[in-house]
Order: sequence, then C-alpha cells, then structure tokens
Amino acid sequence: NSSDFITAYEQARNLSNLMEESVNATIYPYSVFYVYYEMYVTMVEQVAINLAVCIFAVFVVSFVLLNFNFMAAVITTTTVLMITVNMFGMMYLLDININPVSLVNLVMSVGISVEFCSHITRSFALSRHLSRVERAREALSKTGSSVLSGIFMTKLIGISVLAFAKSQIFEIYYFRMYVCIVALGMLHGLVFLPVFLTFFGPSRNTKPVGTSGFGKIEEEERTNSERTPLLL
Repeated sequence: NSSDFITAYEQARNLSNLMEESVNATIYPYSVFYVYYEMYVTMVEQVAINLAVCIFAVFVVSFVLLNFNFMAAVITTTTVLMITVNMFGMMYLLDININPVSLVNLVMSVGISVEFCSHITRSFALSRHLSRVERAREALSKTGSSVLSGIFMTKLIGISVLAFAKSQIFEIYYFRMYVCIVALGMLHGLVFLPVFLTFFGPSRNTKPVGTSGFGKIEEEERTNSERTPLLL
C-alpha cells in the first residue's frame, strides 16, 4: 500500500531529525523506495502552488489581451478555475490518483481550458448590442461554431486513439483525463459561459470608432465584412 510507504518515509524523516539534535550532524534517511515515495510528501503542496501560478498567469494574460478589461479577465479566469475544480471531481469518480503525471495533466488543463473561454468572452466584449442577452447570443453565434469544430472536435479526434492504448498509463492518465478536459471545457465554454455573461458580463464597449481598443478592432471587422468587390 502506497500510504504505508509514505508513512514509513515520514517517520524516518522525523527520526533522523531527532538524531541530528543529539549527535550534531546531518543525517539522511535512505531506503530503496524512499526515492520514489519522497515526492508524495509534498505532492499536495506542489499541486496547489502550480495551479495557483497557472490561474494567476491566465488572469494576467487575459487582462492584457482583452484590452485591459478587468471584468472580462475575471470571468475568463473564473470559468477556467471552475473547469479545474471539476477536473478534481472527475478524477475522484474515475479513480485517478494525484501523482506527477496527473499533476502535469492538470497544469495543461488550465492552458487548454482558456481556448474554450477566451474567444467567447472576447466576442461578447466586442459586441455593440445593448442588452447582455443579445451580446451573448451574438458571441455564441459568431464564435460558438468555431470553438465546437475547431477546438472540441479536433482535440476529441486527436485523443481518441489513446483509447486503444495497451499501456495503463496512457489509457488512464492521458485518455481519461484529456477526454474530461475537452468535455468540461466544451460544456463550460458553450453552455455555462454564455449564461454567466448574460448576468455578469463586462459593460458594453462605448469607445468611439477610430480610437484604440475594442472600438477600433470592431470597426475594422465591420469594414472588412461590408467591403464589396469592385466591378469592372
């Protein structure tokens, strides 16, 4: 049982610390299995630190790339955080343990989740409709199909081959976890996020056309869409 080995290592560490005080020397406990189980002593702490740093990085990058729109960055980061929390729930249901492999996949899930959220939030922020409901509808109609086909379907097809892997590490820690990442990202990005934006979405962009920010971007998009070819 892994918990027995971890407990044995922790007790050996405590015993070595007591011996150091009496002999005034540095003592290191050693056993063959200590090399492997030592990382589990700080695994929970490492998970918390790595995910916190990733979530903070998502907020900073979203805040900058969404034209310093604080509310849009908060909503994007909150949705990514919810996907990450749901990943822990799915790991519990699928009996996936916390180890270095699942830790790496959890960190990667934060980056993958941004793809499902940032595009919808940006389209919502660019919309010029008055009500949040209309802006969410426009964002979903313009960007939702791209998120579904360009992100969800391509990732789902790409990871489907892992279902036939004979190695347990690929089938459990990669196929199952990546399916959960993609499914949760799609549900949050296309179902939860538009509804969340209708209640707490950022204010409508009121910058005049021609200024920097979303107003200029929106005007360029509108001009390109309305441009007609020259008839000779």
